[in-house]
Amino acid sequence: MNPHRTAPAGATSEPSVANRYGTPKRALGRRQRTALLAAALAVAVVVAGFFSFAGGPRVTSKDIAFEILSPTRATVTFDVERNAGERVECSVRVLDDSYAVVGWKSVVFEPGEGTGHEKVRHTVELRTEALGTTGGVGDCWKLD
Repeated sequence: MNPHRTAPAGATSEPSVANRYGTPKRALGRRQRTALLAAALAVAVVVAGFFSFAGGPRVTSKDIAFEILSPTRATVTFDVERNAGERVECSVRVLDDSYAVVGWKSVVFEPGEGTGHEKVRHTVELRTEALGTTGGVGDCWKLD
């Protein structure tokens, strides 16, 4: 290229942005934008519903009461909600004032009769290695 030569008006020595990257895209129309938003919302509702109901009802537990009988004994009363046909195991524990576990017991609930969801109340007596200050269910889970 000759440095003394001038380019015609409007011309540049580098390719234009449109030539390099293509022409700008058209914005979505109002109808397309509404349809896209409605589709995204429908997908979100379906996904939320799937995750809400996937796996069916879960096993849940609720602590009802505990009683510290002596430095070596305690009782814990709790409710378990489950499907009647499921075999469930719960870990029950007693803690001391520094939240250390001083007593622990595993309780298995055999499948109940009938169908549907059921609530079972159970009281467990535990041996402890020190004086406990509180007791309750650690967790419950379905057994195969």
